Amino acid sequence: MKQSKFARLSAGVSVMALGVAVMGFALPALAQTATGEADVTEVIVTGQRAQIKTAQKLKKDAEVVVDSVTAVDIGALPDRSVAEALQRISGIQIQRTSAARDPIRMTAEGGGVVIRGLTWVRSETNGRDIFSAANGRSLSFEDVSADLLAGVDVYKNPSADMIEGGIGGTVNLRTRQPFDSRGRVLAGTFDSTYGDLQEKRQNSISVLYSDRWKTSIGEVGLLINYSNADSGNETHVIGVDRYNQVGSGASARYIPNTLGWRIIDWEQNRQAGAIALQWRPNDSLEFSLQAFKSKATPKNVEYNTGFYNDTGELTSAQSMATYKYNDKGEFVSGTVYGAGITANTRYGNDVKETEDVSLNARWYVNDKLTLTGDLQYVKSTADILSNTAFVQYCANRVTTDTCAASDKTVVSIDMNGELPTIRMLTSDTANKSNYYWAAAMDHVEKNEATQYSARIDGQYEFDDNSWLKSFKFGVRATDRDYLTRQSTWNWGYLSHQYWGSGGGTGAVFLDQTGGYGSVPANPDLPGLSELVTFDGFMGGQSAVPGNIWFPSAALVKSPQGMYSELQAVETAGWGWSPIGLDNIGPEGINDQSEKTKAAYGLLRVGGELSGFGQSWDGNIGVRVVKTEVNTAGAVVSGADANFGTCVVSGSVTAAQCAAYNNAKQFKATALTGVAYGGSNEYTDVMPSLNLRFKYSSELQFRFAASKAIVRPDMSWLSGYTTLSAGASTGDFTLNPTGQGGNPFLKPVEANQYDLTAEWYFAPTSSLTLALFRKDLTNYIYVQSTPETYTNNGATMTFNVNRYVNGSEKGEVSGFEIAYNQFYDFLPGFWSGFGVQANYTKIESSGGRNPVASVSDGNQVTNANISGLPLEGMSPDSYNFALLYEKYGISARMAYNWRSEYLYTTSAANVNRPMWAGDYGQWDGSVFYSLTPKVKVGIQATNIGRDIAYTRVSSDVAKPLETQYYSATKTDRRVALILRASF
Repeated sequence: MKQSKFARLSAGVSVMALGVAVMGFALPALAQTATGEADVTEVIVTGQRAQIKTAQKLKKDAEVVVDSVTAVDIGALPDRSVAEALQRISGIQIQRTSAARDPIRMTAEGGGVVIRGLTWVRSETNGRDIFSAANGRSLSFEDVSADLLAGVDVYKNPSADMIEGGIGGTVNLRTRQPFDSRGRVLAGTFDSTYGDLQEKRQNSISVLYSDRWKTSIGEVGLLINYSNADSGNETHVIGVDRYNQVGSGASARYIPNTLGWRIIDWEQNRQAGAIALQWRPNDSLEFSLQAFKSKATPKNVEYNTGFYNDTGELTSAQSMATYKYNDKGEFVSGTVYGAGITANTRYGNDVKETEDVSLNARWYVNDKLTLTGDLQYVKSTADILSNTAFVQYCANRVTTDTCAASDKTVVSIDMNGELPTIRMLTSDTANKSNYYWAAAMDHVEKNEATQYSARIDGQYEFDDNSWLKSFKFGVRATDRDYLTRQSTWNWGYLSHQYWGSGGGTGAVFLDQTGGYGSVPANPDLPGLSELVTFDGFMGGQSAVPGNIWFPSAALVKSPQGMYSELQAVETAGWGWSPIGLDNIGPEGINDQSEKTKAAYGLLRVGGELSGFGQSWDGNIGVRVVKTEVNTAGAVVSGADANFGTCVVSGSVTAAQCAAYNNAKQFKATALTGVAYGGSNEYTDVMPSLNLRFKYSSELQFRFAASKAIVRPDMSWLSGYTTLSAGASTGDFTLNPTGQGGNPFLKPVEANQYDLTAEWYFAPTSSLTLALFRKDLTNYIYVQSTPETYTNNGATMTFNVNRYVNGSEKGEVSGFEIAYNQFYDFLPGFWSGFGVQANYTKIESSGGRNPVASVSDGNQVTNANISGLPLEGMSPDSYNFALLYEKYGISARMAYNWRSEYLYTTSAANVNRPMWAGDYGQWDGSVFYSLTPKVKVGIQATNIGRDIAYTRVSSDVAKPLETQYYSATKTDRRVALILRASF
């Protein structure tokens, strides 16, 4: 594996070196080939040249530090998704998994966006708020249809007139309006995408109509845009768990806690529509109404099987006698005897909707004053379902007894080479009658968030000969309601487990019909499982691990339906039942409202220079925001009837009995009626400065400084608190503890600085350098503090884990260098070539990693591990793209690479830090213009079908010493595309 990763890294570095070499060849010719500013508006180009030209002009002319990706052609962002397009920008990295805490599941389209190493990224559409109901702050970019966008802007250091809330940066999704075009536009895109692991074809279509008319009431424009996109992805994984230490000192050996493999079949339908209406009754008034709605319905079926060390099978003397280790004592190959197969089928189904309606009015009062008003309504909902059924293998038809090691399987494992291999040495794993129903688990969420926003902005222009150019001012108010309902991960027993029976008649095997007591047998049970052969696993690069029986995909698609079918196997008379939204306790409900009021002033300045350079300009301003948070919550503690009688004798002291009896009295009844939450207000003052020095029409420099904030995650503000205390009379360790959110948190703050040098030596050619630094304070983390409560006349002090604003400080700094050029000065065919390349270096110190759930003790502990970097931050990343645009051909071969980074301090179930290995990926496209209005093309993603490696820190005392965790392979996706615009 190391050799393969080194080879891929070397290939990427070589490509970058080629770009540098080409740059060195090209730059001497620039002086004679650079064109003036007039070319920006005079030359009419399409395709990649137009995209680069427009993005370059936006960056050059902007008042702030910004980078853009544009879609000059209708529905033609250069990549298949918003996130994939953003990863080409210097300073931006994307996460390819569905969640950082669950890194084994990769998605077809990149999800989380990281800007300059920070995940605190604010999202907006057309300069207005947009967010996901799942967390109430940021947007899931995979939920947004790229076909509806005219471009995406990334603001890295804001000005005072921009909405607050992003320290990493702000991503603005720009949709089209009818007045963007001179007349009628009718455009459409159709594509059909094939994934070679999934072996399915997914089709997508988008259409756009736009027109404008001169009428008796003024000029009117209408735009209608619709997209219906199917996408899919299949993921193959060979993975382990954290490693357990066996022995000590020089003889210490490290054995995985689990060994297994899985296939995840993911599909999504995403429908999105946008309507824009513009009205210009006269030269001084303009109105626009925009409505946007997106609905994404991702679904996935996962077949996962593994061998667990629950009964010591992976560390038995018989198994360990066959093991081989590397020079660090880590397991690399061997045979496991008595390996118990646990196989589960998991079904996930999300329904995520976002709608956005906004009304804007602009009044040019006179030649000096302009006023703008804006109203917006946003609603986002997210319904989430996860449902799983488990079966286990035993060659002996056990009932209530445990399954003997000799009745389990024998497995050969070799983790050497590029891909590990797992071979089943037991021949009857394809025998349905050797599996029994083991367990089930479900999880549900129903989240919603709405926001009303209103803002008024004005701009006054000063005299032309003044160094004071204009003054911009404005106010904005928002009112957001946020409600989440999330169940626990509701695991429950079915008929049997490897540790034995839970009572009753015990195991029900897959070929049996079950039934117990008054619960009748289910004749459908034998048809509710399926044999998965894993043919084509890892694209044929790894041996087929084995044929395994799983619960059928049809069975797990409904928790209630699954319960109706599997109730006949709960022979103990108890076990799993669906949790349902109605059974969610108060700890799973988070009900909040947030109101903000903001005001800003921004002074634009500038003037001519004599003797050195042409001119300078910039802006200086301040934004003041008051935030009010209202949270409903309570402190609760369940009743506990398990307390016995404490008697003073021997080692049991009177003080121990007093504490014990006090706790017994406290826990005699449930603690209720203790409110926690209420209102919290805070005000932030955020100055900003942006200066630009134009040395010439081609060369300019910028300096930017600002203060930014990011408000706490909505889940961290929950007012619900749970208290607990032990009841053992054996050791009298009451351990009174609790956990809860903190409605009184304040934002994380950052002072940000940027210094850039930008050379635009042609309309589609530039060389830019950006140095940046962010000084962060007010980090939010979890801290244990004593809190005292009284119940039934008894008072107890609990050590409660809560989110707090800490005193730690952090620094993130680095640089970005980017180069674009088309080599027009080359002769004939060669003049169509171009190169895009960029590199980002990030360093950080101090700071704290977040805790997603305060109720998870592993997360709380691991977030405090010293020496770990910030989650999601790769120190190095780069892009290289070879372009061609000539003779009606538009082609691109692009490589994106990022270095190892920390996914999370505590991965789900593994409860250890998890790391993403170095990863690079090739993508490409070729389009041909059949006519000036019709294009056909082919676009390929993940061309090399590269393997993504994940590593785990098994020992939290040595978190930087990592071991192999998983190898993941996803589809190579190839799309045939037709685009037309009239």
